[in-house]
Amino acid sequence: MTDSYRILIVDDDLDILANLSDILSELGYDIITAASGQQALEKLDEADEGQRLDLCLLDFKMPGMDGVELLEKIHERRPEVPAIMVTAYAGEDGDRRAMEAGTWKVMRKPVDVRLLIGMIGQAIVSK
Repeated sequence: MTDSYRILIVDDDLDILANLSDILSELGYDIITAASGQQALEKLDEADEGQRLDLCLLDFKMPGMDGVELLEKIHERRPEVPAIMVTAYAGEDGDRRAMEAGTWKVMRKPVDVRLLIGMIGQAIVSK
């Protein structure tokens, strides 16, 4: 589907990454996946400059580069792209860091898929 919204999903848990990718692909979204922050940046750099990115769905806690650091780097390249941070770990300080970095919403793991799908629609429409 050429007019579908493009979502970048980044999570170091490959099962979660595959599950979210499968669910959102079945709903018609064009999905880009990455298992690390560095891989996500490489995929963004490889993408055509004009290629649309509508949303980032980022894991908060990852080895090497956490979701907040990744979002800051994504926003250097594409400041208009909203992000939903997904975490099992972020406490109040993590939530604050995520929001200061420009996260649209923070969602807790385990992910409530119905709630996530609603959030994705709201985030894309609000950008």
